Amino acid sequence: MTVIREVTGDDLPGMMEVRLSVEENHLSPEQLENDYGVTVETLSEGLRQGLRGWLAEVDGKVVAFCIGDGKTGEMQVVAVRPEYEDQGLGRAVLDPLCEWLFAQGHSHLWLLANPDPGIRASGFYERLGWKETGERRGPDIVMTLDRTDQMA
Repeated sequence: MTVIREVTGDDLPGMMEVRLSVEENHLSPEQLENDYGVTVETLSEGLRQGLRGWLAEVDGKVVAFCIGDGKTGEMQVVAVRPEYEDQGLGRAVLDPLCEWLFAQGHSHLWLLANPDPGIRASGFYERLGWKETGERRGPDIVMTLDRTDQMA
């Protein structure tokens, strides 16, 4: 049975397992920490400071999650265990996050994505109504979502 629910601090170790399991855009624990400052501890602090997320559990196991920043309107990450891809779980966790971010008063949401067409993330976001802005931040492209662009 799949359950979609909001993230709690107790979920962070399972979420890190999911993030480390992804095959596309894979990062090691050292890369997550050194390049992005992401550890269980920093995520825990982030949840106390305005980050929120949603996850999908199957039989009590975290299999997908997303996190966003209510202060900036940034959707920071969506990750799905490889064996659970193509089951709609990415969208299932992203939809409530986007609704929450819009409810925080943001007129548009934004994210950074790898521009490589061989990586499925950009296509995933495009199918959900996200649009490239033409802006780049480092190697990544900036994509935005306005409430009116969001797929039903």
